[in-house]
Amino acid sequence: MLAIRHHPTLHRMDQSARTEHIQERHLERHRDHAVILLHGLCGSGLELGTIPKALKKANCTVVEMQIPNYSAALTDHTVTPNWMDWCAMVESKIVKLKEEHKTVSLCGLSMGATLALAVASFSREILSVVLLSPVLKYDGWSIPWYHRWMNLPYMLGYRNWTYKESDPYGIKNFEMRRRVANALKKDGVAAVGAAAIPARYLWAAQKLMAYVRQSLPLVRASTLVIHSIDDETAAPRNAEMILENIKSEVRKVIWLGDCYHIITVDNEREIVTNEAVQFIKRNIEMHSNDISLKYLLHNSPLKDRRSVSAS
Repeated sequence: MLAIRHHPTLHRMDQSARTEHIQERHLERHRDHAVILLHGLCGSGLELGTIPKALKKANCTVVEMQIPNYSAALTDHTVTPNWMDWCAMVESKIVKLKEEHKTVSLCGLSMGATLALAVASFSREILSVVLLSPVLKYDGWSIPWYHRWMNLPYMLGYRNWTYKESDPYGIKNFEMRRRVANALKKDGVAAVGAAAIPARYLWAAQKLMAYVRQSLPLVRASTLVIHSIDDETAAPRNAEMILENIKSEVRKVIWLGDCYHIITVDNEREIVTNEAVQFIKRNIEMHSNDISLKYLLHNSPLKDRRSVSAS
C-alpha cells in the first residue's frame, strides 16, 4: 500500500485558501448589510463624526439620510413639519434597501435616535438599532426651567421664533467647542447641528417624542443605547426609560462619563464609534449564522429513528 504524504507547501496553500474563503464570506456578509444614519433635528451628517467612515471600512452600505423639513439643508421655516412624514421617508428607504440587502440597521443621534425608535416601533425589517444620546424629553441640566412653557406661545399662534443653540453646544471638549462656535457663526451649521431650530420644527419633535414614549413596547429590534451621564440636553433617565420599556431580546447600554450630548464628536468619540460599529457587526454575524443554521436544518433533516429500529 502506498503512503501518501501531504507536502508542507501544499498544506500551507490549502490553509491559506481556506482563510481567504472565510475572509471573503465575512466581507460578503457585511456587503449584504445596509446602515441608515440619522442626524439630529435640523442637523447634518457632520454630527455622526467618524461612524460613516468606520461602517464603510467594515464593508457596510452606508446611507446618510437627508429628510425634507428635518435636515439642515432642506429646511423651510414657513412650513410646519409632520413627524410622520419623517418616519415615512426612513421607512421608504428601508423598503428600497431591502430589495438589494439582506438586512438594514438604523443608527441615530439625538432626535435622529428618537426617529429611529419611532420607525423601529412599526417596522419589522430592521435588524438592529443604535441610539446615540436619544431624546424622549428635553430635561438635561442646561435646559431652562421655562422650557416646559415654550409650547404655550406656539399654541397661541406665535410660531415664527427660533431656539438658538448656545454654550456648551453639547460638547465638553473646550477646543472642539470653540471650533463649533466659530463654524456656527460662519456657516450656521456645524458638527452639533444648526445654529437655531425653528419653533415649528420643535413642535413636530415634541409630537415625535410623545409618540415614542407611548410606543417603546413595540420595539423588538436589537438595541444599543450610548448615553452620557452628564448629558446637558437629555438626562440619563431618557436612556433608562428606553431600556425598561422596549421588548428587544438584545439590549445593551453604555454610559459615558466625559462628554455632553453630542457624543460622536466629544472626548469619548472613539469609544462611541467602536461600540456602535461592533454592535452592528455582531448582529450581522448572528443573523448570518442563524440563517446558515436554518438552511442546514432544512437541507439536512434528521432521520426518523423509529423506522430504523423497526427494521
